[in-house]
Amino acid sequence: GVSASVEKPFRNVVPIGGPVERPSFLVVRKAATTGFEASVNSALMTRGGACGDSNPALFLKIAINAILETGAMLGVLVGTQKLAEKVQIFSTLAGLPLIQWLGLFVIIFASSLIGSIVEGGISVASNQVLDPNVVPGDPQWYSNLIKPSWNPPGWLFPIMWLIVSKPTQMIAVSQILKKATSAASDMDTTTKLPLPILALYCAHLSLGDAWNKVFFGLQCIGRGVVVITAFFGLLLASAYAFYQIDPSAGLF
Repeated sequence: GVSASVEKPFRNVVPIGGPVERPSFLVVRKAATTGFEASVNSALMTRGGACGDSNPALFLKIAINAILETGAMLGVLVGTQKLAEKVQIFSTLAGLPLIQWLGLFVIIFASSLIGSIVEGGISVASNQVLDPNVVPGDPQWYSNLIKPSWNPPGWLFPIMWLIVSKPTQMIAVSQILKKATSAASDMDTTTKLPLPILALYCAHLSLGDAWNKVFFGLQCIGRGVVVITAFFGLLLASAYAFYQIDPSAGLF
């Protein structure tokens, strides 16, 4: 009829740019699957997407850094204690030589600095093999997170850190050092620090530094939960160990 005669002249017309191929069912299905996988992968990515390492790789790096940082902090405690015994020219404050107070200040208030020095050293030694595989994150990431109503305001954190958390830790560790010094004085021997207990404490500081880097730096929420859980485990273990030596130190 009329419609057939109208349609027939246009059947062999080639569009500008060449013939248009109809997408096959498999191609459409593949594109849909790829889009679905991309959506799933996007949902599984950490917020901020600033950490490209696999879980085993990242946690291995954290463990190595934490062990070395813990060893460095123990070295500061042991070194200042040995120096105080051999060079008896340091004034004493509240039962401890000033050099030991200085060592406590360094590990408690500047543990992250020790961690940075350790990380820098092993990164150079390993051609940055131990550095996290980092891509730029969102600087407004934390402020844009949905937080509970009871989340403390940001200005409260430095106050708690400087006035409550760190000074009480300094008092607690000084109590442990005084106990060791007092026991050595009673037995007329050299001071033997309770290194396993101090190692627990220093390890908890190392994991605290690692959590700051994983959560705030790399913006990895799930991995940050793993690190902070280990942090609290070591915190409770060190508090219990402190309590066995001096109850007041454990409560601090």
